[in-house]
Amino acid sequence: MIAASQIDPLLLPFLESRDEREEASLLVRLITEQADPVIRRILGYKLQCYAAQNKTGLQTPDVEELYSDIHLYLLKRLRQLKEEPSDKPVSNLRGYIATIARHSCDEYLRRKYPRRRQLKDKVRYCLTNNPEFALWEAADLGLTGGLAGWKQKSAAHFTYLNAQPKGDGEELYAKLRPIDANGLPLPHLLRVIFEASGGPLELDYLTGLIARLWNIEDRPAESFDAYDNLPAGGLGDAVTSADTIIEYHQILQQLWIEICQLSRPQRVALLLNLRNPQGINIITLFPATRVATFEQLAAALDIPAKSFEELWAALPMDDLRIAQYLGITRQQVVNLRRSARDRLARRIKAFQNPAMNRNPLNEAALKH
Repeated sequence: MIAASQIDPLLLPFLESRDEREEASLLVRLITEQADPVIRRILGYKLQCYAAQNKTGLQTPDVEELYSDIHLYLLKRLRQLKEEPSDKPVSNLRGYIATIARHSCDEYLRRKYPRRRQLKDKVRYCLTNNPEFALWEAADLGLTGGLAGWKQKSAAHFTYLNAQPKGDGEELYAKLRPIDANGLPLPHLLRVIFEASGGPLELDYLTGLIARLWNIEDRPAESFDAYDNLPAGGLGDAVTSADTIIEYHQILQQLWIEICQLSRPQRVALLLNLRNPQGINIITLFPATRVATFEQLAAALDIPAKSFEELWAALPMDDLRIAQYLGITRQQVVNLRRSARDRLARRIKAFQNPAMNRNPLNEAALKH
């Protein structure tokens, strides 16, 4: 047994629930109400200096994959916590989610931006080895750098620190752009930046700012606007509310039973492309509602769980990729999914009620 003080009170209703439908509803609420706002804020903040500066509205597959990866990890971790609460209990849920999101962003940036990663190491070294500067953990923002005298002051003391996620970063860059930064050694440049900001800066943000001033570039010229193009509401957009999950739980169960009776090519064509009308992946609903576990999804697709986990970030897949995966033509994929939808529509008709026509999952899975 573990003490209640070791568990965040936000988790207790979910962990103590013994009703399957209530548990599914509580899990969806944890993801939509607690996790999504934190994930979106961390992704937007950590990646904002890596985004293209022109607001072109480009698609953001990298961010969506990262977003899906974090969701998948959280769903699996919360399920594990439900089964074994004493295994690494979570005493601060929002802090835990923020840590996962920050680490995921760090790993993504390490892979995609090696030159900036080298720069970040140099900035970190300068902040920790020059007595003029300091590097410390700030609430929710992770590693934050600034003048040594700022370390003991609270984040609330610096209005600029709290304003950064709202877009004031461009204002700071505009202040610094006239400076001939390329001619300045790093300690001198840091001094100039902190003088202009008037407050500490999160390490990734600071690194991205210096990269722009020094013209360090190791990404494609066309990138993405990381913050503006995040999925609008995360898992919550796939369903109207947690009450909707409960209302349609039986229908989801029946839909899953019928999907499992499709041929394997039909299951692959349908599940790997399952999305809502906005194009957001909603296969997450099955493990979220416990209608089907992650492992059952992998088994239905006849894919090893480890391989499916690697494939997860690419969902929903377009028809061409599914065709390549199955070794057939794109038109055959379209035909397979159409026949699967026709069969499902016929089979679940007996389970429909008038509200079913408004079910986003039904629309995504069965709409021609």
